[in-house]
Amino acid sequence: MLAAQTDTASALIYGASGTGKGAIAKWIHSSGPRAARPFREASKDMSFAEQLSLAHGGTLAVHEIGELSLTEQLAILDYLKTKSVALPGPSGMRMLVNARIIATTSQALEGRAQSGFFNAELLEKLNVFRIEMPPLTSRVDEFEDIVLGITGEITRDFHKEHLRDLSPDAWKLLRDYDWPGNIRELRNVLRLAIVSAAGDQIEASDLPDFGHDRLDFRSTREQFEKIYIVELLRTFGWKVDRTCQMARMDKTVLLEKMKKYGIGPGPASDQSPAPPV
Repeated sequence: MLAAQTDTASALIYGASGTGKGAIAKWIHSSGPRAARPFREASKDMSFAEQLSLAHGGTLAVHEIGELSLTEQLAILDYLKTKSVALPGPSGMRMLVNARIIATTSQALEGRAQSGFFNAELLEKLNVFRIEMPPLTSRVDEFEDIVLGITGEITRDFHKEHLRDLSPDAWKLLRDYDWPGNIRELRNVLRLAIVSAAGDQIEASDLPDFGHDRLDFRSTREQFEKIYIVELLRTFGWKVDRTCQMARMDKTVLLEKMKKYGIGPGPASDQSPAPPV
């Protein structure tokens, strides 16, 4: 396996937005000897040196590396060349760190390097192992397995393991759509459908409207959020305090969401009568 055999080498994952680059980075980490050690995703909240120290023994994932400044790129290159980070203060001392770098990008870094926007030496270091993530539309032969795999993950999360398949009409809708948002978009659609489904399979009526060229994902997310909150409240007997406790949700947030979506006693709450809050 790639992760096990090249556990110390940096990797670069290419692919359009939503193709699953982050999931592949986690898979590489969890499939190799570093699996028991930290997996961290780089952020701008702390210095690169601090993040590397926290990822010691594990993996630091740097998403959309092409968007980093040249200064930030040099910091990563310095680490890859020395396997150490500078300690704070004027001493000039350095600390050895053992963290694997896995970078992701949706940009053509070769072109950016030629234009001077990306460090060519860093690109060479990262390209030791390069993984291309194809768009969902080019994975026709795998599409059914991808859908069923994601469905299995989501049904486990929502304790709806009885939902193991989709109706023929639902399959047709999924296959006919061009998925500009790739796997991320597919996952959002399936999450909404699974929460909505009342029977033993996902029906076409459980899916969002595919009648337009592009799904309105703001509307789709809001649909999912409303259904999810109603399901939570129903599960816990429409008791707001218990729902917040079990769902680890701030009570103010839940009450605001209920007000936003008109969730409460009567027809606005999906025809489910609720006792007073």
